[in-house]
Amino acid sequence: MKIESRTTPKYRDLSQPGDDVLVVLPQRLYAVFDGATDTAGVSVQGESPGRLAARQAALAMVRYASAPGQGLATASDLMMAMNQSIASGLAAAGAGPVRAGTTAAIVEDAGDSLRFLMVGDSGVRINGTELLRMHKDIDLIYAAGRVEVFRLLQARGWVGDALEQQTRQLVFKGWAACDPQLLSVSDVAQLLAQAQAVCAPRLQPDAIAQVPPLLLAGIAGGQYGYCNRVDHSLGYAVLDGTHTQGPDVLSLSRPKSEVRSIELFTDGYMSCPVGTSVRDWEDEFFRVEAEDFHKCGTFAGVKGSTSTQFSDDRSVLTVHFH
Repeated sequence: MKIESRTTPKYRDLSQPGDDVLVVLPQRLYAVFDGATDTAGVSVQGESPGRLAARQAALAMVRYASAPGQGLATASDLMMAMNQSIASGLAAAGAGPVRAGTTAAIVEDAGDSLRFLMVGDSGVRINGTELLRMHKDIDLIYAAGRVEVFRLLQARGWVGDALEQQTRQLVFKGWAACDPQLLSVSDVAQLLAQAQAVCAPRLQPDAIAQVPPLLLAGIAGGQYGYCNRVDHSLGYAVLDGTHTQGPDVLSLSRPKSEVRSIELFTDGYMSCPVGTSVRDWEDEFFRVEAEDFHKCGTFAGVKGSTSTQFSDDRSVLTVHFH
Protein backbone atom coordinates (compact mmCIF):
# COMPACT_ATOMS: atom_id res chain seq x y z
CA MET A 1 0.00 0.00 0.00
CA LYS A 2 1.18 3.50 -0.84
CA ILE A 3 -0.52 6.57 0.63
CA GLU A 4 0.14 10.14 -0.49
CA SER A 5 -1.55 13.38 0.49
CA ARG A 6 -1.27 17.10 0.05
CA THR A 7 -3.36 19.98 1.34
CA THR A 8 -2.68 23.56 0.28
CA PRO A 9 -4.53 26.66 1.50
CA LYS A 10 -5.64 29.27 -0.98
CA TYR A 11 -3.27 31.79 0.59
CA ARG A 12 -0.11 31.69 -1.50
CA ASP A 13 2.08 32.85 1.41
CA LEU A 14 0.61 30.15 3.70
CA SER A 15 -0.33 32.90 6.16
CA GLN A 16 -3.66 31.28 7.07
CA PRO A 17 -4.84 27.67 7.15
CA GLY A 18 -7.34 26.48 4.62
CA ASP A 19 -10.75 25.00 5.36
CA ASP A 20 -9.87 21.50 4.10
CA VAL A 21 -9.23 18.63 6.53
CA LEU A 22 -7.82 15.17 5.73
CA VAL A 23 -8.19 11.89 7.64
CA VAL A 24 -5.83 8.95 7.10
CA LEU A 25 -6.31 5.80 9.16
CA PRO A 26 -4.49 3.11 7.13
CA GLN A 27 -6.57 0.01 6.39
CA ARG A 28 -9.56 1.63 8.10
CA LEU A 29 -10.61 5.06 6.80
CA TYR A 30 -9.62 7.73 4.28
CA ALA A 31 -11.48 11.04 3.97
CA VAL A 32 -11.34 14.64 2.79
CA PHE A 33 -13.57 17.42 4.10
CA ASP A 34 -13.97 20.86 2.52
CA GLY A 35 -15.34 23.47 4.89
CA ALA A 36 -17.65 26.03 3.29
CA THR A 37 -16.35 29.58 3.02
CA ASP A 38 -18.17 31.94 5.36
CA THR A 39 -19.31 34.91 3.27
CA ALA A 40 -19.55 37.19 6.32
CA GLY A 41 -15.93 36.65 7.36
CA VAL A 42 -16.93 35.44 10.83
CA SER A 43 -14.48 33.48 12.97
CA VAL A 44 -15.15 31.13 15.89
CA GLN A 45 -12.41 31.38 18.50
CA GLY A 46 -9.94 32.27 15.77
CA GLU A 47 -11.08 29.53 13.40
CA SER A 48 -13.28 29.85 10.32
CA PRO A 49 -16.72 28.23 10.66
CA GLY A 50 -15.97 26.10 7.60
CA ARG A 51 -12.78 24.72 9.08
CA LEU A 52 -14.54 24.07 12.40
CA ALA A 53 -17.26 22.10 10.60
CA ALA A 54 -14.71 20.12 8.59
CA ARG A 55 -12.63 19.40 11.68
CA GLN A 56 -15.61 18.30 13.76
CA ALA A 57 -16.91 16.04 10.99
CA ALA A 58 -13.43 14.53 10.67
CA LEU A 59 -13.24 13.92 14.43
CA ALA A 60 -16.57 12.09 14.32
CA MET A 61 -15.25 9.79 11.62
CA VAL A 62 -12.00 9.19 13.52
CA ARG A 63 -13.99 8.24 16.62
CA TYR A 64 -16.17 5.89 14.57
CA ALA A 65 -13.28 4.21 12.79
CA SER A 66 -11.14 3.91 15.93
CA ALA A 67 -13.73 2.33 18.22
CA PRO A 68 -12.84 -1.29 19.09
CA GLY A 69 -15.33 -3.84 17.80
CA GLN A 70 -17.11 -1.17 15.79
CA GLY A 71 -19.78 -2.56 13.49
CA LEU A 72 -20.52 -1.08 10.09
CA ALA A 73 -22.70 2.01 10.38
CA THR A 74 -25.16 3.11 7.70
CA ALA A 75 -24.59 6.26 5.66
CA SER A 76 -27.42 7.92 7.61
CA ASP A 77 -25.77 7.00 10.91
CA LEU A 78 -22.45 8.44 9.78
CA MET A 79 -24.01 11.70 8.61
CA MET A 80 -25.92 11.95 11.88
CA ALA A 81 -22.72 11.42 13.87
CA MET A 82 -20.89 14.09 11.86
CA ASN A 83 -23.75 16.56 12.24
CA GLN A 84 -23.94 15.94 15.98
CA SER A 85 -20.19 16.55 16.23
CA ILE A 86 -20.50 19.82 14.30
CA ALA A 87 -23.41 20.99 16.44
CA SER A 88 -21.62 20.14 19.69
CA GLY A 89 -18.42 21.81 18.45
CA LEU A 90 -20.30 25.00 17.66
CA ALA A 91 -22.05 24.94 21.03
CA ALA A 92 -18.81 24.34 22.91
CA ALA A 93 -17.21 27.28 21.12
CA GLY A 94 -20.17 29.53 21.90
CA ALA A 95 -20.48 30.19 18.20
CA GLY A 96 -24.07 31.39 18.11
CA PRO A 97 -25.93 31.56 14.78
CA VAL A 98 -23.11 31.09 12.25
CA ARG A 99 -23.13 29.19 8.98
CA ALA A 100 -20.74 26.27 9.43
CA GLY A 101 -20.82 23.54 6.82
CA THR A 102 -18.61 21.03 5.07
CA THR A 103 -18.55 18.51 2.26
CA ALA A 104 -17.19 15.01 2.76
CA ALA A 105 -15.65 12.29 0.62
CA ILE A 106 -15.11 9.19 2.76
CA VAL A 107 -13.80 5.72 1.97
CA GLU A 108 -14.12 3.06 4.67
CA ASP A 109 -12.07 -0.12 4.45
CA ALA A 110 -14.53 -2.83 5.51
CA GLY A 111 -12.23 -5.79 4.86
CA ASP A 112 -13.50 -7.43 1.70
CA SER A 113 -15.10 -4.21 0.44
CA LEU A 114 -14.57 -0.47 0.32
CA ARG A 115 -17.55 1.67 1.32
CA PHE A 116 -17.90 5.15 -0.15
CA LEU A 117 -19.89 8.07 1.26
CA MET A 118 -19.95 11.44 -0.45
CA VAL A 119 -21.71 14.63 0.57
CA GLY A 120 -21.38 17.66 -1.71
CA ASP A 121 -18.82 18.36 -4.39
CA SER A 122 -15.66 16.75 -3.07
CA GLY A 123 -14.76 13.85 -5.33
CA VAL A 124 -13.43 10.31 -5.48
CA ARG A 125 -11.79 8.53 -8.40
CA ILE A 126 -11.48 4.74 -8.45
CA ASN A 127 -8.70 3.00 -10.40
CA GLY A 128 -7.81 6.27 -12.07
CA THR A 129 -10.87 6.09 -14.34
CA GLU A 130 -14.20 5.90 -12.47
CA LEU A 131 -15.00 9.44 -11.34
CA LEU A 132 -17.55 10.07 -8.60
CA ARG A 133 -18.05 13.82 -8.43
CA MET A 134 -21.25 15.76 -8.00
CA HIS A 135 -21.92 19.42 -8.74
CA LYS A 136 -24.73 21.62 -7.47
CA ASP A 137 -26.80 23.58 -9.97
CA ILE A 138 -26.80 26.71 -7.84
CA ASP A 139 -23.06 27.03 -8.51
CA LEU A 140 -23.84 27.26 -12.23
CA ILE A 141 -25.91 30.36 -11.54
CA TYR A 142 -23.32 32.20 -9.47
CA ALA A 143 -20.48 31.19 -11.78
CA ALA A 144 -22.41 32.50 -14.79
CA GLY A 145 -23.20 35.74 -12.99
CA ARG A 146 -19.60 36.18 -11.95
CA VAL A 147 -18.27 35.66 -15.47
CA GLU A 148 -20.67 38.25 -16.88
CA VAL A 149 -19.72 40.84 -14.23
CA PHE A 150 -16.02 40.11 -14.65
CA ARG A 151 -16.19 40.69 -18.40
CA LEU A 152 -18.19 43.90 -18.00
CA LEU A 153 -15.80 45.41 -15.46
CA GLN A 154 -12.81 44.24 -17.48
CA ALA A 155 -14.19 46.02 -20.55
CA ARG A 156 -14.42 49.18 -18.45
CA GLY A 157 -10.76 49.12 -17.55
CA TRP A 158 -10.63 47.12 -14.32
CA VAL A 159 -7.54 44.91 -14.14
CA GLY A 160 -5.59 42.57 -11.85
CA ASP A 161 -6.50 41.87 -8.25
CA ALA A 162 -8.86 44.84 -8.06
CA LEU A 163 -10.94 43.33 -10.88
CA GLU A 164 -11.19 39.97 -9.13
CA GLN A 165 -11.93 41.43 -5.70
CA GLN A 166 -14.68 43.70 -7.01
CA THR A 167 -16.22 40.86 -8.98
CA ARG A 168 -16.20 38.59 -5.90
CA GLN A 169 -17.88 41.24 -3.79
CA LEU A 170 -20.65 41.68 -6.31
CA VAL A 171 -21.27 37.94 -6.53
CA PHE A 172 -21.21 37.37 -2.78
CA LYS A 173 -23.24 40.43 -1.79
CA GLY A 174 -25.53 40.53 -4.81
CA TRP A 175 -26.42 43.11 -7.42
CA ALA A 176 -29.55 44.53 -5.77
CA ALA A 177 -27.68 46.82 -3.39
CA CYS A 178 -24.56 47.60 -5.44
CA ASP A 179 -23.33 51.13 -6.11
CA PRO A 180 -25.22 52.45 -9.16
CA GLN A 181 -22.02 54.17 -10.26
CA LEU A 182 -20.48 50.71 -10.52
CA LEU A 183 -23.46 48.91 -12.04
CA SER A 184 -26.40 50.93 -13.29
CA VAL A 185 -29.97 49.65 -13.36
CA SER A 186 -29.61 48.94 -17.07
CA ASP A 187 -26.27 47.19 -16.45
CA VAL A 188 -27.91 44.89 -13.92
CA ALA A 189 -30.82 44.13 -16.24
CA GLN A 190 -28.43 43.25 -19.05
CA LEU A 191 -26.26 41.07 -16.79
CA LEU A 192 -29.31 39.20 -15.47
CA ALA A 193 -30.52 38.49 -18.99
CA GLN A 194 -27.09 37.29 -20.10
CA ALA A 195 -26.63 35.03 -17.07
CA GLN A 196 -30.11 33.56 -17.43
CA ALA A 197 -29.48 32.81 -21.09
CA VAL A 198 -26.23 31.02 -20.20
CA CYS A 199 -27.87 28.99 -17.42
CA ALA A 200 -31.20 28.11 -19.03
CA PRO A 201 -30.02 25.12 -21.11
CA ARG A 202 -28.32 23.59 -18.06
CA LEU A 203 -31.00 24.05 -15.38
CA GLN A 204 -34.24 22.31 -14.48
CA PRO A 205 -37.43 24.31 -15.14
CA ASP A 206 -37.96 25.18 -11.47
CA ALA A 207 -34.52 26.81 -11.35
CA ILE A 208 -34.51 29.03 -14.43
CA ALA A 209 -36.83 31.63 -12.93
CA GLN A 210 -34.66 31.78 -9.81
CA VAL A 211 -31.58 33.05 -11.65
CA PRO A 212 -32.39 36.79 -11.35
CA PRO A 213 -33.44 36.80 -7.67
CA LEU A 214 -30.44 34.68 -6.69
CA LEU A 215 -27.96 36.96 -8.45
CA LEU A 216 -29.65 40.05 -7.02
CA ALA A 217 -29.41 38.58 -3.50
CA GLY A 218 -25.87 37.22 -3.95
CA ILE A 219 -24.46 34.05 -2.46
CA ALA A 220 -24.80 35.48 1.05
CA GLY A 221 -28.48 36.28 0.63
CA GLY A 222 -29.68 33.66 -1.83
CA GLN A 223 -27.82 30.36 -1.75
CA TYR A 224 -28.38 29.14 1.78
CA GLY A 225 -32.14 28.83 1.43
CA TYR A 226 -31.51 25.75 -0.73
CA CYS A 227 -29.23 24.05 1.80
CA ASN A 228 -30.39 20.46 2.52
CA ARG A 229 -33.58 20.90 0.49
CA VAL A 230 -35.01 17.99 -1.48
CA ASP A 231 -38.08 19.73 -2.95
CA HIS A 232 -36.20 21.86 -5.46
CA SER A 233 -33.59 21.14 -8.12
CA LEU A 234 -31.30 23.81 -6.64
CA GLY A 235 -31.22 21.97 -3.32
CA TYR A 236 -27.83 20.69 -2.20
CA ALA A 237 -26.53 18.64 0.70
CA VAL A 238 -24.15 19.88 3.36
CA LEU A 239 -22.99 18.66 6.76
CA ASP A 240 -23.87 21.63 8.95
CA GLY A 241 -25.03 20.32 12.31
CA THR A 242 -28.63 19.77 11.21
CA HIS A 243 -30.07 17.05 8.92
CA THR A 244 -28.17 16.35 5.71
CA GLN A 245 -30.13 15.51 2.58
CA GLY A 246 -30.08 16.30 -1.10
CA PRO A 247 -29.27 14.93 -4.55
CA ASP A 248 -25.55 15.20 -3.90
CA VAL A 249 -25.41 12.47 -1.26
CA LEU A 250 -23.97 9.23 -2.61
CA SER A 251 -23.35 5.93 -0.83
CA LEU A 252 -22.00 2.80 -2.52
CA SER A 253 -19.49 -0.01 -2.13
CA ARG A 254 -16.96 -1.87 -4.26
CA PRO A 255 -15.28 -5.25 -3.77
CA LYS A 256 -11.80 -4.45 -2.51
CA SER A 257 -10.33 -7.02 -4.89
CA GLU A 258 -11.44 -4.84 -7.82
CA VAL A 259 -9.84 -1.61 -6.54
CA ARG A 260 -6.21 -0.79 -7.29
CA SER A 261 -6.32 2.86 -6.28
CA ILE A 262 -8.54 5.57 -4.86
CA GLU A 263 -8.07 9.32 -5.06
CA LEU A 264 -10.06 11.67 -2.84
CA PHE A 265 -9.99 15.40 -3.59
CA THR A 266 -11.65 18.72 -2.86
CA ASP A 267 -12.96 21.10 -5.51
CA GLY A 268 -9.86 23.29 -5.45
CA TYR A 269 -8.73 20.79 -8.08
CA MET A 270 -10.99 21.71 -10.98
CA SER A 271 -10.02 18.80 -13.22
CA CYS A 272 -8.46 15.37 -12.88
CA PRO A 273 -5.03 14.34 -14.19
CA VAL A 274 -4.26 11.31 -16.30
CA GLY A 275 -1.97 9.88 -13.62
CA THR A 276 -2.89 9.02 -10.04
CA SER A 277 -0.07 10.46 -7.93
CA VAL A 278 -0.12 13.68 -5.91
CA ARG A 279 2.48 15.08 -8.31
CA ASP A 280 0.10 14.37 -11.20
CA TRP A 281 -2.67 16.27 -9.39
CA GLU A 282 -0.40 19.24 -8.74
CA ASP A 283 0.82 19.33 -12.33
CA GLU A 284 -2.79 19.31 -13.51
CA PHE A 285 -3.68 22.09 -11.06
CA PHE A 286 -0.98 24.38 -12.43
CA ARG A 287 -1.95 23.52 -16.00
CA VAL A 288 -5.46 24.76 -15.22
CA GLU A 289 -4.06 27.88 -13.53
CA ALA A 290 -2.08 28.69 -16.66
CA GLU A 291 -5.04 28.07 -18.97
CA ASP A 292 -7.77 29.84 -16.96
CA PHE A 293 -6.26 31.93 -14.17
CA HIS A 294 -9.42 34.02 -13.71
CA LYS A 295 -11.78 31.00 -13.85
CA CYS A 296 -13.90 32.66 -16.51
CA GLY A 297 -13.31 30.23 -19.35
CA THR A 298 -13.17 26.43 -19.47
CA PHE A 299 -13.08 26.26 -15.67
CA ALA A 300 -15.60 28.99 -14.86
CA GLY A 301 -16.33 29.25 -11.14
CA VAL A 302 -17.51 31.58 -8.40
CA LYS A 303 -13.94 32.72 -7.60
CA GLY A 304 -10.80 33.34 -9.60
CA SER A 305 -7.15 33.44 -8.60
CA THR A 306 -5.20 36.58 -7.64
CA SER A 307 -1.58 37.43 -6.97
CA THR A 308 -2.05 36.55 -3.28
CA GLN A 309 -4.64 33.75 -3.41
CA PHE A 310 -5.53 30.73 -5.46
CA SER A 311 -9.24 30.48 -6.22
CA ASP A 312 -9.71 27.89 -3.47
CA ASP A 313 -8.03 25.57 -0.98
CA ARG A 314 -7.10 22.22 -2.50
CA SER A 315 -6.49 18.78 -1.02
CA VAL A 316 -5.87 15.34 -2.47
CA LEU A 317 -5.38 11.97 -0.80
CA THR A 318 -4.32 8.94 -2.86
CA VAL A 319 -4.17 5.29 -1.84
CA HIS A 320 -2.65 2.62 -4.06
CA PHE A 321 -3.43 -0.90 -2.88
CA HIS A 322 -1.14 -2.88 -5.16
